[in-house]
Amino acid sequence: MAPRRTTSYCLLPAVLCLLCSTGCLHQIIATGIYLWDGGNIVPAECEALEEKKVVVFCRPPASNEFSSPGAARMIAKTVSRLLEMNVKKITVVDQKEVDNWTDENDSDDFKELGRAVSADMVVNIELASYDLYKGKTLYQGAADVTVEVYDMQDHARLVWTREMGEVLFPLHSGVPTQDKAPQEFERQYVAVLSEQIAKHFYKHDPNAAFAIDATANR
Repeated sequence: MAPRRTTSYCLLPAVLCLLCSTGCLHQIIATGIYLWDGGNIVPAECEALEEKKVVVFCRPPASNEFSSPGAARMIAKTVSRLLEMNVKKITVVDQKEVDNWTDENDSDDFKELGRAVSADMVVNIELASYDLYKGKTLYQGAADVTVEVYDMQDHARLVWTREMGEVLFPLHSGVPTQDKAPQEFERQYVAVLSEQIAKHFYKHDPNAAFAIDATANR
């Protein structure tokens, strides 16, 4: 509770200043929300998943299907976990159920998957490309990503989409391949990529990944 009291004391001068100088109630409220939420917090870009049963599907690029066969499932599992942790009153279909359905049906039809698991919404992640290497001696994760949300209660209508473009990690450099095993680097990259995808659906600090490159060498 101490941080909230500190926030309140810091907010009081700002409120008094605004009252004296502008008298604008909306500005006072905005300042209060900004400080109460911890500063630079932005809202969810898409709120369509709140209070819904959601299934996440990630389709691997055809060219990389065999070089990183588990990447798509890792991404779907990590995004599912992040949504479950951060989206209000969401129910996320277990990825084991998704894996069972795709294996049994030998299909990547995410709309049929959504119907099969009785989902309200489907989050479809399309990987146009996915790679872990920058040359032969450096790691640098790179994926070209598009995210789509379909409303299965409205005839599988597309309700939101975002072309994220290429997501790099590290952004400005590479990691020598001799420093860590490829599986370890891939786990790091999948975590970074999944968070970049999932944060579209819940409020977050847009500057949280500012120094993410520093974690690449850990």
